Amino acid sequence: MHRRTLDILPCILLFWLGLAAGPVSAVDLDSGWEYRWGDSPFTASGVPVWTLETPEQSASDWQAIGFPSNPPGRNGRENVWFRTILPDGHWRDPVLYIFSVDLIVEVYLDGHRIYAYGQFDAHGKGRFEGWPWHMIALPEDGAGKPIYFRIFSDYMDIGLWGEVKLMERLELLRYILGNSVERLITSGFSLLIALLALVFALLRHESRRFGAIALFALASGGMVLSGSQINLLLIDRALVWDYLGACGYFLIPVAMALVLEEWLRPACSSLFKLVWRFHLLYLVGALGLSAIGVVSLASTYPVFDALFSLTLALLWAPVVRFWRRVDSDQRAILIAYAVFSLLLLLDMAVAHSLLPWGRIPVAWGALFFSLSIVTISLRHYIRTQEALKTMNLVLEARVRQRTVELEALAARETERAQWLELENRKRIELEDLISVLQDRRSLRESGSILSEALPKLCRPLGGAFYQFSATDDIYQLRAHWGDPPPTVPSERIASRQVLDRLADPSEPGQWCFEIGYQDPRQGEHLLGCLWLHCPSGMPDDQRLTWRRLIERGVERINLTLSTISFHETLSQLSYEDGLTGLKNRRFLDDALAQEIDLAQRHERPLSLLICDIDHFKRFNDTYGHAAGDTVIKTVAEHLAEVFRHSDIVCRYGGEEFVIVLPGAPAEDGLHRAEALRSRVAALDLRHEGRALGSISLSVGIASWPEMIEDPSELLARADQALYRAKQAGRNRVERAA
Repeated sequence: MHRRTLDILPCILLFWLGLAAGPVSAVDLDSGWEYRWGDSPFTASGVPVWTLETPEQSASDWQAIGFPSNPPGRNGRENVWFRTILPDGHWRDPVLYIFSVDLIVEVYLDGHRIYAYGQFDAHGKGRFEGWPWHMIALPEDGAGKPIYFRIFSDYMDIGLWGEVKLMERLELLRYILGNSVERLITSGFSLLIALLALVFALLRHESRRFGAIALFALASGGMVLSGSQINLLLIDRALVWDYLGACGYFLIPVAMALVLEEWLRPACSSLFKLVWRFHLLYLVGALGLSAIGVVSLASTYPVFDALFSLTLALLWAPVVRFWRRVDSDQRAILIAYAVFSLLLLLDMAVAHSLLPWGRIPVAWGALFFSLSIVTISLRHYIRTQEALKTMNLVLEARVRQRTVELEALAARETERAQWLELENRKRIELEDLISVLQDRRSLRESGSILSEALPKLCRPLGGAFYQFSATDDIYQLRAHWGDPPPTVPSERIASRQVLDRLADPSEPGQWCFEIGYQDPRQGEHLLGCLWLHCPSGMPDDQRLTWRRLIERGVERINLTLSTISFHETLSQLSYEDGLTGLKNRRFLDDALAQEIDLAQRHERPLSLLICDIDHFKRFNDTYGHAAGDTVIKTVAEHLAEVFRHSDIVCRYGGEEFVIVLPGAPAEDGLHRAEALRSRVAALDLRHEGRALGSISLSVGIASWPEMIEDPSELLARADQALYRAKQAGRNRVERAA
């Protein structure tokens, strides 16, 4: 027999008739129950044997229990029977009301099955079909008769749950409608809140906050609506409503974490993110696996309740920690969260039989939490809108003020255009000057270039250009235009003193700019100074424009001069050996050709020496390359001491050195080569406190015109002499043959 045989319209009519009939009279069946583990055998006609036995015959097999739920000694059993005696009474249309059953049930009276929910297989088992309420129609003469309940459950609970009442069908309808009013009202309010919050979220102002509120209100509204008993009178699909309720219930921690994250950020934001992501993953996994039949939907609730309990406690950790720092609005939200959390925990305790059965007002808690958040959020929204309105007024006032300023600026635009044209012309002249300086690539010519270009660049301002000597104690007036420049004593005077006299702070229309460059080795170097003065009557804004223009021009000139100095220094450094500071082979190639040409032109002698440190590779292998570098630098120092400043001393490569002696005959070259060899042989070298022993030099010398006829062979012939010195035992001087 189906448990609900009334259509919705007749139900509503009977409900209003029932209101006029008086209060509900029902009998609670909360005593006189017995249970029996296992499943009854059936007769050939399909009648359970246990229902045919008289109470006296089976008294020893049945055990008394206060309420037909979770008998002791389950030990993994999944089948149980309950029985009780229907009470006496006068009933016109009696029905038995059961709040819920875990999980499927068959009801027998007088050996006949009068009700079934779920499908039992041949082994007495079945699958989860949902948690509906049950209305079991009874015969009018059923009073005083035993009624039997066959139950299967692979869930954590087994048996009837909540309430078991005997009443008239009309009274039951009234009872169901009365119990549903609260949930219908609260779920309706929650869904309305969800809709309004979603609208506010779509306005793109505080969209995340109102989106979280919409999700919470939708989840709580769906959860509460699915638990309304009147739903099954509208759509008799218990499992559909249970899936809806599970979805809303499993979404609650996701929405709560999002709401708290928005209101308590940035405190523990990572914790809230972890919570809502974890529970969202659980929702998808649990509903997905149950939908495809891997797990039962009922089995997902105990796991979720345990996780949710831990989540509620976990979310309270930041709440307690930051309680004193939050404002009144945040505190009100936390209080509403505390109330709702407490109701959820109480409802879980009742669901898992930790507390006696009772109706916990979770719906009102969810509504209270939603209303609290919405109320405070709307207050924030209103305050924000008021602030925006005030800001708009301020912006409008600023726009009006800015319009007046722009009009004043527009009045001066024509005059500014003329100045812009002048600035553009001066920039072109500056670029031309920079181009000329870069083409010359020499600081020696920069003074004359500047003295020619600066008057044109600075007109119509009057001024003068002073150039300082390299010794920085003599100045020279290279150019002046317009009014005569300030008088500066003609005697020798330091450049800084010239600058101090030219820069007169009491004259705002007179300026003095330093012109100089950065030398990579010697630092800042002052080349000169530019003194300028403005015509009388020039407006302050034009005077300021001119000063900025000249400052940028001088900055460009100084940067160009620094670049030229840098390139000159690089060119010089390219001829130097990095280790010894002597000239390198590249310099020797250029210098030797020049000295040969001079020697031939002036018919003066020219000598060339090649020196090589004896056994240097063995020395390096014994003492290391750092010690080898010390030897090379020491020999280089003695080379600089033995030979003249006019001589060209170069490191030819590795441990070889070449010395060009302009105007030195062969005898002079031999004498200095022997002096160098003797000095080096007498050295007592040490490196990092360790004695390195002595070293020696082999030297080859060639002289023109005494030893060779062609001066271009000086280097080759000296190298041959060096080879002979090596072959003859080293530590000696050999002359070209």
